[in-house]
Amino acid sequence: MPRPRHSKSSRETAEALARAAPLVSRWIERVLASHDPPLTVAQYLALRAIEEEGLVGAELARRTAVSPAAVSQLLATLEAAGFVERRPTAGDRRRQPLALGRQGRLTLRSAQLLLQDSLAALVADLPPPEVDALGRLLTRLEHTLTGKTPPPRPRRPHPPRPRRPHPPRPRP
Repeated sequence: MPRPRHSKSSRETAEALARAAPLVSRWIERVLASHDPPLTVAQYLALRAIEEEGLVGAELARRTAVSPAAVSQLLATLEAAGFVERRPTAGDRRRQPLALGRQGRLTLRSAQLLLQDSLAALVADLPPPEVDALGRLLTRLEHTLTGKTPPPRPRRPHPPRPRRPHPPRPRP
């Protein structure tokens, strides 16, 4: 399959994003881990997505960039903490839209404030017009990413099997 052509500036922007995004991700992971109660990035994304829309599990997997298999564990953890409630739908026992419980709303609000304060400090030295432009561009990027499933993880090759030593052959 031929590679798509990109302009030099889009490649440079992609490189800048590839350098900055992992650093910001680490920052966010650590800020959320310091929250009371501690949250993972997936838990935070799930709380945000559930607050915005009454999602079901499959959609939540896409919105939080976790596998469908991992979303059930994510939901079980959020339900056990009292953050999320399932709302049964009349006539369809399999589709249960999700809603934030009281504790989930409180936890999400405090985590959002903690992240806003921590991340605002990172851009505090930038000129206000650049901060505004960055905010607009990141919002557009978020909308693009929210609608797309991340690429699948590559399958790890199986490690080579250890060879069993053959017993010595008897000599004639």
